[in-house]
Amino acid sequence: MAKEDILNALADAVVEGDDELAEEFAQKVLDEDLDAYEAIVDGLAKGMKIISDMYEKGEAFVPSLLLAADAMYAGMDILTPYIKLDGTSVPRNVIIGTVEGDVHDIGKNLVKTMMTAAGFNMIDLGCDVPLDKFAEAAKENKATAISMSTLMTTTMGGMETVIEQLQEGGIRDSLVVMVGGAPVSKTFADSIGADGTALDASAAVETLSSLVSELPTDLWSDSSIAASKMKYKESLAQKGGKEKIDVGLITAEKVKAEFDSVVPKFTETMTKAERFGSAFQDKKVDRLPVAPLACGVSRKFVPCSYKDYSTSAEKYADCVEAGIKYFNMDTFVGLTDLCVDAADFGATIRYPEEDTPAAIGHLEDYEKLEIPELKEGTRAYNLIQGNKIATEKAHALGAPMTALIEGPMVALTQIMGATRILSDLRTNPDVVLKALDKTTTYVEEIMKGMFEEAQPDNLCMVTLWTNNVILGADEYMKSEGQVMQNRIAPLYKKYNKPVVIHNCSDAPHWDLIDKWNTEYYSYTFYPDEVNKGSKDHKYLISTHGKKTMFGGEVSPIVFLDNSPEGLASMKANTVALQESVLNTLKENGMQSKYMISTGCEVPPGAPCDSITAQTYTVAEKGPELYKKIMG
Repeated sequence: MAKEDILNALADAVVEGDDELAEEFAQKVLDEDLDAYEAIVDGLAKGMKIISDMYEKGEAFVPSLLLAADAMYAGMDILTPYIKLDGTSVPRNVIIGTVEGDVHDIGKNLVKTMMTAAGFNMIDLGCDVPLDKFAEAAKENKATAISMSTLMTTTMGGMETVIEQLQEGGIRDSLVVMVGGAPVSKTFADSIGADGTALDASAAVETLSSLVSELPTDLWSDSSIAASKMKYKESLAQKGGKEKIDVGLITAEKVKAEFDSVVPKFTETMTKAERFGSAFQDKKVDRLPVAPLACGVSRKFVPCSYKDYSTSAEKYADCVEAGIKYFNMDTFVGLTDLCVDAADFGATIRYPEEDTPAAIGHLEDYEKLEIPELKEGTRAYNLIQGNKIATEKAHALGAPMTALIEGPMVALTQIMGATRILSDLRTNPDVVLKALDKTTTYVEEIMKGMFEEAQPDNLCMVTLWTNNVILGADEYMKSEGQVMQNRIAPLYKKYNKPVVIHNCSDAPHWDLIDKWNTEYYSYTFYPDEVNKGSKDHKYLISTHGKKTMFGGEVSPIVFLDNSPEGLASMKANTVALQESVLNTLKENGMQSKYMISTGCEVPPGAPCDSITAQTYTVAEKGPELYKKIMG
């Protein structure tokens, strides 16, 4: 068989995600005494580049990439031991992992695969990686680079901690540090001292290759490490000399102290419930409603730990009450964490005192997946009881309560692992759909408990996988989509409740909103992802606004900055957003159907005054803006 045919067959095997075919032709490379390295580069890696290009064009989705990666690694396992080294080659080791507190690994795995195909030796620490493990692994392997990822805003601060640890160890200048994930921007990367970030896996390879080419040859020498230690000594001493403070707690006390002299002065002519309800129906209001997802931050007013907030019904309700009051929110969206169902199904959950719980031990056997009994002692029962108390407290403040639960697919990926579910959805869909049926049944029981016992005004469901860079619309509709349409939406209708959805993915399948009559949609806007389908309020109001109320334009990361400049920027941007939304509503013959909100949760360690900079600005400037634009 000709060499060219073998190389093309290897590439095709990767594109098709065929492990056995990749192994067969990898062995044929050895049998024909062809060069193993050439086979990897011009065969397996070429195939990975083809499927990656298809992904970038929207012609392939994450399951195809995951299967292609498996095929590439299957071929590499056979070929790698036979690569001929010239004795002078130095392996370019790259440490990769998802930072502590975050168990999402799809993006990380895609970056790992593309970097492997580009010739880097990837050392994968996995997900929920203890922060000190990055520096430890870098030293042990004399790494060329570290690549850290996160999907959760709550864990982003860990990336800066790792960089500080590298500085302390004198190895910061010995390697490249890249950070990535949906909430990570270039501004954030620059602010923590990272060398770079990228919007996708292909761009990450290009960025890393460019950065690595600029590294000196003696980067791991004793003199280089000693010089690096001296370089950062002063800045680290300044950081170490500062007493660690709880900025959330301190700013919460500040907000509470100023509350009685500030909030009562706002010219509110409607109650929170009247305002939210009228906006929901696109009726005239005194101003637009505002409700950032500052859920965990609210605990600083109580105060209590995040663990208490997410596991104690009473503490959760106290945080809801405090959040509505002191943040002057028009509704509270009760997000605690996304592993409530996973805990009840038996997955291992870690409960940090000051951060969101995370599923760290997934179940292995689909067949052993058993639907839990919704009873006292389960996390779902606790959440229902918490929302029951919280609803009473919200109503006492004249505000509606919005409870939040996980959708069936979110629950399943937390239980079994997202990468595994998305891969198996392509190779063994019947098993996945059977498991999805079980999580849906439990979600239905939780919904009934919410509607019948907790009785919040709204029930918001998290659906992360309606995402045009994860699953195609047809593929999604064969899994969670059909469940949403045929089981979940009818249950909302049975209890005469609006379908309320939260989706903080990069670029959802917007046209699916109407399939289950979504009446409120909490979204995230990523300006850097516009070319991939991320949309702003102008598009959403003009395209779907007649049927659906939206909220979520504001990035939660901006709330981390409570410097005078940061607070001034928050106020100015909040005024500008209101003006733009109101003008867009008016242009489309509407009056109020939009809520000023964040597209994802504000990190639970954020300062409270940055949140009031938004909510108080809406309350203070909103009526004047509304009257000026709407009349």
